[in-house]
Amino acid sequence: MKAILFVTGLALMVSLSSFKGEKKAASAESAPVANNSITGVVLDRTTGEALTGVEVRVEGTELKAYTDFDGKFVFEGVKSGSYKISTSYISYKGVETPALSVKGNELHALNIELESVNK
Repeated sequence: MKAILFVTGLALMVSLSSFKGEKKAASAESAPVANNSITGVVLDRTTGEALTGVEVRVEGTELKAYTDFDGKFVFEGVKSGSYKISTSYISYKGVETPALSVKGNELHALNIELESVNK
């Protein structure tokens, strides 16, 4: 009797573990990860200095970032598509880039120059 229970329990554990493995494989195939990145730096057009705290947006999405102390920003995992990048910063004119085509595991690096409104 103990041998029958042991064999039944062992068979149940093997079948559950193989079912669990099949489920993981199916979900990995159905949810591909976007490996596209958009990076860049925002500079003052006149002085060439990096601008800190500039709001950078990927238009048509909820993606938004702020530049760091070196004027750099990064968007990772961007889905394939066509996007414009826009900026907003106090005392500077906003900029919107031409449409950027993002597809299949690409890295896009942008240099954006902002012009002061006091010029």
